[in-house]
Amino acid sequence: MPYQLLGSLTSPYVRRLRLYMTGIPYELNQVNYLDPEQDATLSAVNPLKRIPVLLIDGQPLWESRVIFNFLQRTHQRRALSLSEENAVSAVDTLQDQLIQHFLHVRFGHTVDAANPYYMRGAERQKLILAYLGKQASEGLFTTWDYPAIALYTMLDWSLFRGSLKAEDLSPELLEFHHRHRAAPEVVATDPRSA
Repeated sequence: MPYQLLGSLTSPYVRRLRLYMTGIPYELNQVNYLDPEQDATLSAVNPLKRIPVLLIDGQPLWESRVIFNFLQRTHQRRALSLSEENAVSAVDTLQDQLIQHFLHVRFGHTVDAANPYYMRGAERQKLILAYLGKQASEGLFTTWDYPAIALYTMLDWSLFRGSLKAEDLSPELLEFHHRHRAAPEVVATDPRSA
């Protein structure tokens, strides 16, 4: 029985798993958390109320990084190096921050750039983008594997949602994004088509 992946077509975390799961049979079950009935279904399998969720013979597994670790071990895919683990942690941290900011704005919360919380987030964003640009220039994301997929989906979602602008990105990150955007599996999972 193939896996069931619960999530949305626009989620960067769901998209990264869809790209990583190329060659692994799965069924995508779309969830719209804004729909009360679908949100209740999600809550029944994940009290965190987050996507993605991978159902393995009906047993839920939460969080994209945990799902990746399970798939990597189960399907004997390459383990990540320590540098790659750190890079994925940086991508995840920035992605979470950008999603939270996007949701604050979307649901009408005021974002005060002078607030120390937002100032710290802005500083973190600059540091992470500089770090990821350096890692890209040193070739860490050369292989199309989970770290590169995670970076690509974060960058693409951020540009799609307007959370980042091209001028926020280093030349290395822009080149990385441009290099992968026409790949068939990337085009097939583009959130702009959802």
